[in-house]
Amino acid sequence: MPIGVGALFGAISTRLAVGDSDVFWHLVAGQATLATGLERMDRYSWTVQGQPVSVDQWLGQVLWAIAYGAGDWRGVVALRALAVALLVGLIVYAAFRERPGRPLAAVIAALPAILLTRFIWVERPELFGFVCFAALIALLRAGTSGSDRALYAVPVLIAVWANLHGSFALGAVLALVVFADGALAQVARRRAYIVAAAGAVIATLLTPAGLGTWTTPGFHLLHPPREIQEWSVPDVTTLPGMIFILVIFAVLVTGLFGARRSRADAALLLPVLAIALSATRQMPLFAVAAAPYLAAHGGEAVTALASLLRVPVPALSRVTHQPGRRADAVTLAIAVVLLAAAAAGGQRTTNLGGFPAASLAALRPGPGLFNQYDWGGYLIWAAPATPVFVDGRLVPYLNGVLDDYTTVLGVHPGWRDVIARRGIRQILVRPSDPVAVRARDLGWPIRASSDTFVLIDVP
Repeated sequence: MPIGVGALFGAISTRLAVGDSDVFWHLVAGQATLATGLERMDRYSWTVQGQPVSVDQWLGQVLWAIAYGAGDWRGVVALRALAVALLVGLIVYAAFRERPGRPLAAVIAALPAILLTRFIWVERPELFGFVCFAALIALLRAGTSGSDRALYAVPVLIAVWANLHGSFALGAVLALVVFADGALAQVARRRAYIVAAAGAVIATLLTPAGLGTWTTPGFHLLHPPREIQEWSVPDVTTLPGMIFILVIFAVLVTGLFGARRSRADAALLLPVLAIALSATRQMPLFAVAAAPYLAAHGGEAVTALASLLRVPVPALSRVTHQPGRRADAVTLAIAVVLLAAAAAGGQRTTNLGGFPAASLAALRPGPGLFNQYDWGGYLIWAAPATPVFVDGRLVPYLNGVLDDYTTVLGVHPGWRDVIARRGIRQILVRPSDPVAVRARDLGWPIRASSDTFVLIDVP
């Protein structure tokens, strides 16, 4: 069942156009790594050019670059579909493993996580990070239930994860918390937990950056950049926020009315909840971690609550006969065919509607461009002769560049001083941005414009 459900959602994802604002610079970085090796110094901006940059997601970028090289944008869509299929399949598997006799209950428990992760079905290494996180949840639950093999697989997973995306830091910390709790609670298996914990720590260092691999994820987890929308505090008035609150409520109800309360469940869920509450982009993590817990104990909690309220609850049918390996093999074959067919007929081009494609011919080469943050990655890809002021890599710009960006974009006090100090020659922003409105009021020359962008010369 997990294979089939994963393949279905993977196939659905092929109908989504490529157009994430960061996919372009990830592709450029991945192609450069394949061509010349890891790039440890910036060469895409003019504000931090030559300064050290993080290589914590080099492998994820290389995978996207290989997919693009193999099949252009269709290759990117195919890789995204495979990652989505793995992610959804792992979420459903973790839930199904808790309730193998009640597949419908497992799917219901997994559905909020599937819906929330839809918002990260994008062409970024982050998607691979979520796949690794879903695999980690399944391994940790299996490990705390008695499987030493699952415990020993965790360091291997983290070693791969640490090269794919910076979210490995959360996985490593979570694994250590669960291992510490397990070592205290299961004395007979203490050695296995200690070995797995040591392996997990060592695994985080098996990257080109060594100890430096913790720098970027550490900053993001402890100091979320609130000026970026995806790092803002979760908003319960949005659809993702509502689903997130629903998951929290379901976990609380299950904890209060479930027949069993496990410290291991708390060790697994509470750290993830703390991270999920810190930023919008982290919300799906808690839903993924909660899915197997809800599958294991949610049904009995609902029954107990309904009994208390004297509300009849229909019983979900139980499956007594489990499919064998032959059925699994057939399902896998069907899933592969489904994904291949969907990828072959999926999106072939990018959605450039929100990017300033028509401005490219009017851009001046060389430094001096002030650009909208969301367009930086696209300009790295489409206008390599014109370095950007800022882009989605974010961390290199936290030394004052992002502050100057906010000052100029919002026409805050001192904005013209920043323009003079930085040597800004052109401004490429949305027509509604305050700096665009103010520049027009001042009569600054407009080189090109559309409903999407305005390109302004600084006199």
